[in-house]
Amino acid sequence: MLFVKAAKTVAIGIVFMPIAGCAIGTGIIFASLLKSVSYAPDYEEVLFNYAIMGFAFIETFSFFLFGAAGFIYVL
Repeated sequence: MLFVKAAKTVAIGIVFMPIAGCAIGTGIIFASLLKSVSYAPDYEEVLFNYAIMGFAFIETFSFFLFGAAGFIYVL
């Protein structure tokens, strides 16, 4: 039983590793938003909409990871 608990802990750790990638991706999206708005301030609304869409896709991936971690924990 201890082996199963250890395996679950390792699996949850592996599942949570891409969360760091989600944080880095979010930072890259909003950094590029600031850069692109400084180049083209006329398109601020359009660029913001694109950035929010990219942020939503990244957060959806992170929520899937949380769901996978919960599934692993319940098993």
